[in-house]
Amino acid sequence: MTPDELAELAQKSVDRARAAEIDILEAIAKHLARDIDDEEWAEKRWAELAALRAVVRKTVRVLARYRSADSASILSTAYTTAQAEAEEVMAAAGLAKVFGAKSEKAIAALTRDLEGRLASTDLHILRSAEDIYRQVIGRVTAQGLAGEYTRRTAAQAALNMFADRGITGFVDTAGKVWNLPNYTEMACRTAAVNASRAGKIDSMRAVGNDLAIISTSPSACPECADWEGAIISLDGVTPGYQTFAEAEGSGHLFGPNCGHTADPYVSGVTDASNAPPSDPEMYEARQQQRSLERGVRQWKTRGAVALDDKAAAQAQAKVREWQGRLREHVAANDLKRLSYREQIGKAI
Repeated sequence: MTPDELAELAQKSVDRARAAEIDILEAIAKHLARDIDDEEWAEKRWAELAALRAVVRKTVRVLARYRSADSASILSTAYTTAQAEAEEVMAAAGLAKVFGAKSEKAIAALTRDLEGRLASTDLHILRSAEDIYRQVIGRVTAQGLAGEYTRRTAAQAALNMFADRGITGFVDTAGKVWNLPNYTEMACRTAAVNASRAGKIDSMRAVGNDLAIISTSPSACPECADWEGAIISLDGVTPGYQTFAEAEGSGHLFGPNCGHTADPYVSGVTDASNAPPSDPEMYEARQQQRSLERGVRQWKTRGAVALDDKAAAQAQAKVREWQGRLREHVAANDLKRLSYREQIGKAI
């Protein structure tokens, strides 16, 4: 499976996370918009904090309800598809197929790990939503109502800032901070790639094939490009080759969101001469596409937290502007437009 195909496997979970984030931000905006011109606005908003908590808890429960099935579906498909691909390659090279269906334990272990990573976000979602609500009220109260800087204007400015950030504060193993949808996407995509890689490696080990070749990608990141096409020893039993552990420990290869895998290598049979070389310009073009997609989502999110028709119209105009820039970029660089990456999610 290609990196894009593996990313699409994870999309259902990403859509749920984006929808959950929008549900929460919309709920915060709805609570803050009530009686916004009332002198006792702040006091009334504090009184509704418990009601907001209830909404957020319900959203978290819905996310949790789908988590197990979604994780199992992602990883089972990634693992078994890669397993079949590897076995087909090795069978063509005369290596017997002996692994077959003995994959349930491996998939279950991978699923538990992904479920645990996603479940770790639940409590933080609750805290982060409450923090946003508290901080908007605090910022509006601190700003005061000097001149034309009204309570509505102050609240909208604060909401826009938090909408741009999203429900944030989720930290990966490298210490990088993500918002909820991006963390979910990173975790699910990384898990899918890991499952795909495990399916191939387990199949290779089952038939005693110790050598693997690192896959190539036209849009590989510069840090991974040096490893593309390299032949490695999975367990260090074949002299003269760097090991899988050394490749994994080299830095970015096989890290979060890395799409590279280890394919079967059979000496005298495998032909890697036609593999597409890495293309730094294509990598940069795809990175720019991701940036433009984020811009579309940012303004759609601002529209979701708009406190009045004027703010909503301004956000919609910006959405159209960023979509136009994205269309031009995709056409100019012969890229595939991924409309699902421009969506902010619907109610889960």
